[in-house]
Amino acid sequence: DQLKQRRMIFIDSGSPNSPNSLNSLNSLNPAEARLVADLLRRISRFYGDRFDATRSVGVIVPYRNQIALIRREVEQLGIPSLAAVSIDTVERYQGSQRDVIIYSFTAIHSYQLDFLTGSCFEQDGRVIDRRLNVAITRARKQMILTGCERVLRENPIFSQLIDFCQ
Repeated sequence: DQLKQRRMIFIDSGSPNSPNSLNSLNSLNPAEARLVADLLRRISRFYGDRFDATRSVGVIVPYRNQIALIRREVEQLGIPSLAAVSIDTVERYQGSQRDVIIYSFTAIHSYQLDFLTGSCFEQDGRVIDRRLNVAITRARKQMILTGCERVLRENPIFSQLIDFCQ
């Protein structure tokens, strides 16, 4: 199981069932919310008695709407200890760390990449993604990235990151 063996992993959440359909809130990705909830379940099971919601795991998402969706999926699991897991945006995660961080890109449309990369700047001829840097550096032991690979590959930074993880 790659979850137990790798320090950094990318899991493709797949493309939405009908990529041309625009739901009323494009900042929602139900399939990815289910995937994140399942990852939380697996992590809590792996930690067992050592699981501490304030230290063991945290979830970072770009959109506030996705937070509520993930919380609903977690509630349906019926695992009380997961209710206290921090699920928040990158900006609100600055300064805190967890053993395992799950970063859910959430994006299912190409135009959402502009928002995801809105904090990029160039330094010494290299593009730096400040938001992604903050997300990745919150993990003490393991970083799990989830997203629609087809969309994320349209961005060179995300494509390189996926290649690195694989």
